[in-house]
Amino acid sequence: MGSAVIMGWMGGIDTPHYIHSLGIEENVVVIEDGKIPDIHVCVLDENDEPLKGVSVVISNKQVSGPVDYVVTDGDGKATLSGWTLSSYPKDTIRLTVTAYLAGYNEYSEQVEGLIRWR
Repeated sequence: MGSAVIMGWMGGIDTPHYIHSLGIEENVVVIEDGKIPDIHVCVLDENDEPLKGVSVVISNKQVSGPVDYVVTDGDGKATLSGWTLSSYPKDTIRLTVTAYLAGYNEYSEQVEGLIRWR
């Protein structure tokens, strides 16, 4: 009887959902005078299906955006536009793009940024 209850309970547990990929289109971005060019993402789930409603942000501390985050559309796509980098002494930086969705894991990927200051 006890094992039947446990098996019934376990049968009701949902398979965990997770973000599998951000699909960042840009391998390298050139940051001129602190302006980060558009970064295009396509967020996919564990079945490689696009995820709608995912919050996406560049999560480096020295980066700021015109909004706190952008949200993916029905095709799982979003564009990070208008983000800027404060003064940074190096020639390169790894920008960390992070995605959040309730009920899913937090997921991050990096894109290299080449910094050019005038």
